[in-house]
Amino acid sequence: MDELFCHLEVQIKALVQQCECLKQTNNKLRQSKSLLIREKEQLLAKHKIAITHIESMVSRLKTIEKPQ
Repeated sequence: MDELFCHLEVQIKALVQQCECLKQTNNKLRQSKSLLIREKEQLLAKHKIAITHIESMVSRLKTIEKPQ
């Protein structure tokens, strides 16, 4: 009976350790996800600014090209 309890205790400790490891991994993944979301938002903002600049340049070029 003692042997069974020792075996169960070892298994429980291993499961607890695995659970802690998974919690840490999960936290790291959440942090990475948050960072990637922020980076995506920043890139989208830069993209919108770039599109605005390009549209403005195209508009100016069209104005220059028009015969007067």
